[in-house]
Amino acid sequence: MSALRRVSAHILSVLTLVLTPFAAHAASSPWSGDRRAEVRLVTSVDSVQEDTLQAGIEFRYPPGWHGYWRTPGDAGIAPILDWAASRNVESTSMTWPAPSRLVVSGLQNSVYTGDFVLPVKIKLKKAHETTHIALTIDYATCANVCVPIHSELALTLPAGNGERSGEAPKIDAAVAAVPRTPADAGMTVVHSDVEATSSGRRLNVLLRSNKAPFRSPDLFVENAGAGLPAAPQVRLSADRREATLRVTLPTVQEGTGPFRLTVVDGARAAEFETASVAPLTESGRSIAIVLCLALLGGLILNFMPCVLPVLSIKVFSVVKAAGAERLSARRISLATALGIIASFLTLAAALSTLKLAGTTLGWGVQFQQPWFLAGMAVVTTLFAASLFDWLPIGLPNFVSGGQSSAAGRGPLVEAFLGGMLSTLLATPCSAPLVGTVVGFALARGPLEIFVVLLTLGAGMALPFLILAAAPSLAAKMPRPGRWMLHLRKVMGVLLLATSAWLTWSLWTIGGALTASVVGAALLGLLGLRAFVASRAITQASRWPGTATALIVAGTVGFAVLAPSIAARPDASGEWQTFDSNAISPLVASGKIVLVDVTASWCLTCKVNELSVLDTAAVRSRLEQDNIVRMRADWSRYNPQIARYIQSFGRFGIPLDVVYGPNRPQGQLLPEILQASTLFQAIDSAKTPQSAGNDNSGVPAHGYPSTVAPS
Repeated sequence: MSALRRVSAHILSVLTLVLTPFAAHAASSPWSGDRRAEVRLVTSVDSVQEDTLQAGIEFRYPPGWHGYWRTPGDAGIAPILDWAASRNVESTSMTWPAPSRLVVSGLQNSVYTGDFVLPVKIKLKKAHETTHIALTIDYATCANVCVPIHSELALTLPAGNGERSGEAPKIDAAVAAVPRTPADAGMTVVHSDVEATSSGRRLNVLLRSNKAPFRSPDLFVENAGAGLPAAPQVRLSADRREATLRVTLPTVQEGTGPFRLTVVDGARAAEFETASVAPLTESGRSIAIVLCLALLGGLILNFMPCVLPVLSIKVFSVVKAAGAERLSARRISLATALGIIASFLTLAAALSTLKLAGTTLGWGVQFQQPWFLAGMAVVTTLFAASLFDWLPIGLPNFVSGGQSSAAGRGPLVEAFLGGMLSTLLATPCSAPLVGTVVGFALARGPLEIFVVLLTLGAGMALPFLILAAAPSLAAKMPRPGRWMLHLRKVMGVLLLATSAWLTWSLWTIGGALTASVVGAALLGLLGLRAFVASRAITQASRWPGTATALIVAGTVGFAVLAPSIAARPDASGEWQTFDSNAISPLVASGKIVLVDVTASWCLTCKVNELSVLDTAAVRSRLEQDNIVRMRADWSRYNPQIARYIQSFGRFGIPLDVVYGPNRPQGQLLPEILQASTLFQAIDSAKTPQSAGNDNSGVPAHGYPSTVAPS
């Protein structure tokens, strides 16, 4: 009996030794191939419990040999898979880890090397059932020569508790290497567009890293035509957190997108798409269309609220032209137009310099700088003093050629500087068409910035250019008289109001102490100058004395009321603080989200608030429709808000966006809001286009990761 037990134990030991390897390796098939490449199937579990499996196709290439990505490039083939022989398998879905670039004699290839896994998610017909996974695969292995390989792989998983296998870690690592959304990869796509060049087309992508600095980013472009475009030209900012990638695209017409872009930077990778782009022949004409829009946008800019504070200067320039001789009218009009254009060229030079330095650009961002607000407050105050005849503006003698008559040169200088000032004060807001053309220019190079802004300036200066070309039109204006003196004073008061607005903006951005010092100094100087002027003239004119009283009253009011006003809490408590990460969850829960980007220095924003957002009808509608209101204050520079603005292809404000179940990417509203437009956007956002519509495509950050070309 003991002998029988010993024999039985021996047999059991042998069976254990024989069967154990099969049990341990149930999650992998045998290797198939030769010394040039091998392949096998692996799974992350040893048995079947759920109705899904995470599997992988593991390749092993020796040194010097490589396989290919889903888009191989100029040579090679991607793996061809056939799962038809599998049992209890309903469907399979394979993902592709980020590739590396291989260039051979100028040929671009996207490849894999060494030991790697292509993750496969397998949907089963039934859970808790034995599953047979069979794969027929044709692939290539290449070195100096390329060899096609055909392999048949299979493994069977029994029903069980779904224990993790020894292959699970390498499959998990492969899944982690699959490109994710830009937000998940720690980067933001600021913009992506295609432009026409002398040699064809060029794709421009601007990325910002939200985590570690960029190392050596590469960009793989799919759907751009046959083959694979060459590696991008990469320009990194000084802190390496912003990367500009430029890829030359084929000139063929079929590669018009949408382009599938994969950014690879070391261990992290992101994947996203651009919108479809126009064929080359249409892209080549796009700059002409943009210039036409810039001309019209510049003309519209004359009627925007941002220009109203300096409308006094422009109105008085026209009035002076009407009351002058034909030659003088032409000179005054031309001087105003040149001042406008010169100011736009100055802005173009500044923006181009900042872009080349890798700085984040924006339209009107200078109003976020206390020094600029203080300087503009001084300038507008000096112009007001000039209109009051307290401080005439003229050129120095060495510039004016020794002319002794300040009256001869003063009007031209005043007109030129007035044109420049009107431009500088017009930049905080984005007028209709202006946002589009400025976004087009800032997304490109210095040449486009100069051309577009020059055209924009010509559009804004167009009324004065017409008056300079046909000075007889000035004769249709009211004839000069004593009323012009009174108008001049009224214009001066308007400019003082502009100075007060700039000082208030300075209070918001630079703090109470800075604004108080600047405001008190300006008002004190004007009060002193008005007092001196009132003593130097006859008692017949009481205007300077009245101005002195107003300025003193304004100084006292500013000192007494400003602190209490600044400390007053926001009355519009229904507006939440902007949080881009909260948008997607709110939309997924069925809510409508209204985002309003504003700033204390943006007059058009304030007009939108007073005329639309803060009206009783709109407030009542917003309270009834399950709407979440978010307000982003861009008075001070905020990189998150800047990225949000630029994600819509805009570089300035106002900016209002409506999100909803039917508008998960957001619907951009016009710069000049209307209640009817807002209501229509809300209705469109909450009405699904089809039953069963989900929000799985909503980016985690809540706003578009790519921007269509303007």
